[in-house]
Amino acid sequence: MAAWLHREMVVRRGWIDDRSFFSDFAVGQAIPGSNGVKLTVQIGQRLRGAAGAAAALFGLLTVPFLAALAFGAAYGGFGEHRIVHAMLDGVAAAVIGLTFATGLRSASHGASGPASRMIFLATVAGVGVMRWSIIPVVAVLAPVSIALALIGGRR
Repeated sequence: MAAWLHREMVVRRGWIDDRSFFSDFAVGQAIPGSNGVKLTVQIGQRLRGAAGAAAALFGLLTVPFLAALAFGAAYGGFGEHRIVHAMLDGVAAAVIGLTFATGLRSASHGASGPASRMIFLATVAGVGVMRWSIIPVVAVLAPVSIALALIGGRR
C-alpha cells in the first residue's frame, strides 16, 4: 500500500519515472526496514543527493514524531482517568482483532500443505496461547520451516 502511494505521488509529479521508481523499490526490498522510509530516502537521494535524502526523511518523520510527543504529553496529563484506560483497552482489542485477521489472511494465502499449517499452528500456540517470546519461537520454527520447504521442494 505504501509503495502504491509513493508511486502515485512521485510519478504523477514527474520527480522520477516508473523504471527508476521500481528499481528503487526492488533495491529497498533487499534492505530491512519500512518500505515507505526506504523509498523516501532513495528518492530524496536521487533528486538532491545527501541533503535531499535527509530532507525527505525529516519531512516524512517529523509529523509522526510530533504526534507521538503530543499523545505522550496528553497521556501524561490525563493518564490517570478511567476513561483513558477504557479507550486504550478498546484500541488494544481492535489491534488484536486486526492482527488476528491479518494472520488468518496470510495463512490462507501462504503456502498450503500440512507442514505449513503445522508451523502456523505451532507459532500461534507458542506466541498466542503459551505467551512465549516471539524471538525464540521464530528462532526455532524458522529453521524447521525452511528445512521442511527444502525437503518438500526436492520431491
